[in-house]
Amino acid sequence: MLEQFNLVKSTFIFVLHFHQPVGQKHSIMQRIQQNSYEMLLDVLGDFRDLPLTLHFSGSLLVYWREQYPDFLNRLRDVVRESNFEILGGAFSESILTLLPIEDRVEQLKRGRELVEEALGVTPRGLWLAERVWDPTLPPVVRGAGYEYVILDDEVGYRSGLWRDDTHVALATEYAGHRVGVFFIDANIRYILPWRPHAEVLSYIRGFQTHNGSRYVLWGSDAEKFGEWWPREQAEPWLRLFLAYLREERVIQTLTPSEYLKRYGYSGLAYLGPWSYDKMVEWSGGYFPNFLRKYRESNNMHKKMLYTREKLSRLEAPEEAWRNYYLAQCNDAFWHGLFGGVYIPVLRQAVYEHLIRAERIAEEKGGYFLGSEYYVKEVDFDFDGKNEIIVETPFSNVYLKPDDGGSLFELDVKAAGLEHNLVNTMSRYAEQYLQGVQGFNPDWHRRTSFREHIWRRDARLSDWIDNTPFVDVSDLALRRYIVEYVGERKVVLSTVGHDWSVRSQPARIHVTKVYEVLDGGRTLKVSYYWRNMERRLIDPKISVELSIMPRLSYSEDEVPFYTVDDAYRRSMYERFESPWSRTVRITSKGGPEVIIESSKHAEVWVAPIETISRTEKGLKRELQGLGITFNHAVALNPGEGFEAQVILRWL
Repeated sequence: MLEQFNLVKSTFIFVLHFHQPVGQKHSIMQRIQQNSYEMLLDVLGDFRDLPLTLHFSGSLLVYWREQYPDFLNRLRDVVRESNFEILGGAFSESILTLLPIEDRVEQLKRGRELVEEALGVTPRGLWLAERVWDPTLPPVVRGAGYEYVILDDEVGYRSGLWRDDTHVALATEYAGHRVGVFFIDANIRYILPWRPHAEVLSYIRGFQTHNGSRYVLWGSDAEKFGEWWPREQAEPWLRLFLAYLREERVIQTLTPSEYLKRYGYSGLAYLGPWSYDKMVEWSGGYFPNFLRKYRESNNMHKKMLYTREKLSRLEAPEEAWRNYYLAQCNDAFWHGLFGGVYIPVLRQAVYEHLIRAERIAEEKGGYFLGSEYYVKEVDFDFDGKNEIIVETPFSNVYLKPDDGGSLFELDVKAAGLEHNLVNTMSRYAEQYLQGVQGFNPDWHRRTSFREHIWRRDARLSDWIDNTPFVDVSDLALRRYIVEYVGERKVVLSTVGHDWSVRSQPARIHVTKVYEVLDGGRTLKVSYYWRNMERRLIDPKISVELSIMPRLSYSEDEVPFYTVDDAYRRSMYERFESPWSRTVRITSKGGPEVIIESSKHAEVWVAPIETISRTEKGLKRELQGLGITFNHAVALNPGEGFEAQVILRWL
C-alpha cells in the first residue's frame, strides 16, 4: 500500500563531521586515525550507495595530505564512486564571528578549494565550525560560493521558530544575499548512536508526512564512532544502522542538496547569533564572550589582529598568509565540555603559526632594514589602555603597564622554534570547580615579572596554591607609570604598599627597567625598591615569572628544570631552595630557557596546573612553570634594594 500510493514517509539526513584541531598531539591523532577514521572509511566504502553527507575539516584534510596520503587517496576514490554529498567549511575550521570580514571570505574560499583539490568535488553546502551563526554571514557565505548552511535547532528556537519550522529547509538573508538553512535535531543527536536502533528509527518515523518534506537531520562528530565510543561497539552499531537505512521503506535517506531539489525552501526566517544549546550556555549566549572570559583567548585573538595588520602592510607572501589562516583554528579559543583554551599545545600552535607568519612577512618585507628594533605604544588588547611592544628580528616583548607592569607575551622568532614563552594559562573560577578540594582560582593573570611582598611565614604552597592574603602588598595589580620608552629600554615605576602592619602600611617605590639585549635573545629586568617611610621596614619582596617551554607534538615528554645546575626536577615537581640564583628549563620541543638573578635569593619553583572539564571528567593540565625569587631585606628610611633578573633562551 505504501509503495502504491506513496502517502506517508519521513526523511533522514545523516551528516558526519570529521575534525581534529591544528596542534593536536601526534599520539592522539594516530589513535583516532586507527580507531575511528580507518574504520569509518571501511564502513563508508561498504555503504557508498547510501546518500550520506560528510564534512572533513580543512585542518584534518591538510593533516591527511601530509601524514596519511594513502588514506586520503582511498577516501577520494570512495567519494568519487558514491552517492555521498561533501560539505565545505572554513580552511582551518575557524569561528567566522571572531574574524575580520576579509578573513571570513578567505577562510571559506580556501576551505572550498581544499575540498576540491583533496576530494575532487565542489561543495554546495557549508558546515560552520561549532555551528556558530551570525545574521550578517549570508553575503560571506554566498560570496564564497555556498548555497546553504547547517545549523542547530537551538538557533531556530531562540530566534522564534516552532518545532515544525526546524524540520524543513528555510531561507534567510542579509543585505539581499540569500542562504538556505538546515537544522540539526538536538533530540536525535543525544540518542544516536547511544540508544538501540529501534528507538532511533522510531524517532525518525515520527516525522512522517504525505510526501516526506519533513526531515530529521543528525549532524555530529564522526569521532563518536571509535573514539568516544570503543570501535568494537561502535562499528557493528553503525553497520547495522546503515543496513536498516538501506532497507527502510518508511524512511528515505537524502542529502541536503537532494532534499532541496525535491522540496525546496518552506519560507523565510531571520536567525540570531546563536549556536547549539551547550555552546550558548558556555559562551553566555554570544561566542565572542569567550574573549572576555579568558584573557588568554583574548591575547591570541588580538595577536591575530596585530599580525594581520602587519602582513597586509608588508604585502606578505602566501606562506605567511597560510600560517596566519592556520592560526585561526577555533579549538584553542573557547572552553566547554572539552579543554579548548586549557590545552597548552593548541594555544602553542596558534602562537607558532602567528609568529611564523609575522617572521616571514618581516623577512620578505625588509621590516628591520632601517632599524634593529621597534618600540611601540599601542592598545594591543583593545581594553582602552596602551601596552608596550618591543620588536626585534629574534623576539617580541609585550608589556602591560596597567597590569603590574608585567610581561604577558614573549615571542621567540627563530625558524622552526617559533613560540610564546609566556603561553601560560591562569586558573579560573569555573562553576563546575566549586567545591573541588584544594582548588583556588588565580587572582591575577599568570604572567612574568610580577611583584609581591610575602607574609614572613609564607611558603611555596601558599604562593602557588593561592592562600588568601599571603601577599601583603598591592604591587601585583598596580598600574605602573611609563617613565621612558626607547633605546631597547622601557622604564616603569609605581608606588605600592606593604600591609604587613595593618595599622601602618608602608609605602614602597618600585622601578623596573626592561632591556632587550643580545640582538633580542636576552631580556634583562633591573629592579630598584626604595623605602618611602621614615621608619625601618623589613619586607620579603619577590619577583614572579611564569614560563611555558615549547612542547613537542610528537613526544609525550615532560620538560624538566634545573636549579643552580645541581637540582634537576620534572616540571610536575615543586622545589624550593633557600639560597639560589639560576633556573634552567629544558624541553625537547624548543629552546632552553635560563632565568638568572643577579643576587642569591630564596627560590620557589612549582608547576602551574589547571583543572578543567573534559568529556571524560575533570583533568589536570600542566600550564607552565612558576618561579619566584624572594629577598628578605631590611630598609632604613630612604634606603633601597637593587637586583636584576635575566631571561635568556638558547
